Amino acid sequence: MPQKIIFDTDPGIDDALALLLLAKSPEIELLGITVTHGNTSQEKCLRNALSLVELAGIEGIDVVRGATEPLVKELSVAEETHGDGGLGYAKLPTASKKANEKPAHDFIIEMVEKHPDEVTILAVGPMTNVALALLKRPEIGKKVRSIISMGGAIHYPGNATPQAEYNVFCDPEAFDIVLRSGIDFTLVPLDVTYKCIFTKKHLEQINAARPEIKNFIADSTRFYMEFHVKHQSIEGCAINDPLAAALLLDSTLVKLEDYFVRVDLMGPTSKAKTIADYYGALNQKVNAHVAMQVDVERFMELFVERMNRFQ
Repeated sequence: MPQKIIFDTDPGIDDALALLLLAKSPEIELLGITVTHGNTSQEKCLRNALSLVELAGIEGIDVVRGATEPLVKELSVAEETHGDGGLGYAKLPTASKKANEKPAHDFIIEMVEKHPDEVTILAVGPMTNVALALLKRPEIGKKVRSIISMGGAIHYPGNATPQAEYNVFCDPEAFDIVLRSGIDFTLVPLDVTYKCIFTKKHLEQINAARPEIKNFIADSTRFYMEFHVKHQSIEGCAINDPLAAALLLDSTLVKLEDYFVRVDLMGPTSKAKTIADYYGALNQKVNAHVAMQVDVERFMELFVERMNRFQ
């Protein structure tokens, strides 16, 4: 039976690739897409999500308007990484589909209560929507099956500050609330996602996809690759969010380690750093399964194969 999934996202180039992966994955049942701020403004992220749903041919689900700003800190966007519109050089038609204007956190509550113990939340942006749902209805934490989150950096350098990963940096207080909720939590940090580098070779292997899909992937990732080579000396681009999505299809792609994880909310130079108690020094109960190793080749083969299903 397919897993019931809420996709919480801030499209975003790699978010878009993750959505394409979900669209060609019969292993999951997509209940809805909740859209937050992050890689660009919430308004642009919402517009992108609606257009991507039509590009991917996804039908029968709600795209839900979410949080426009973090719980505490000022809004951050990453348009230098994802482009002014959030999708690099790719341009998609304005969608005919309209957003569900119900607040995303209410949609999350509704779906979890409708399907208790069955819903996995795949969160690949700032955690604001999920935190708001838990703040409004704390008891739903006991009804969520699990959360898979692309976020954090354990041993790897941050990509927002020297120590903080961008999704956590955007709303560290929200991420902290979710980590403390007791929900079964899988973290997919930069330690593994930055090993998954999408290159021109992989693009060439997406040779069976219909032209509008391949053109979108080419145009969006070209901007992403330019950023990576200029600012991080990486040839290609890290496809962070698709790796988190791929765990829904094959959890053996990564090796998970169980840690107590917290978010630094105070440090002047380390705020939003995700800290894993690697040796159990804090004597705290484990609250996260953390991906620390990844089978890169097998993941990239899976991603390319699923993109070639768009025929």
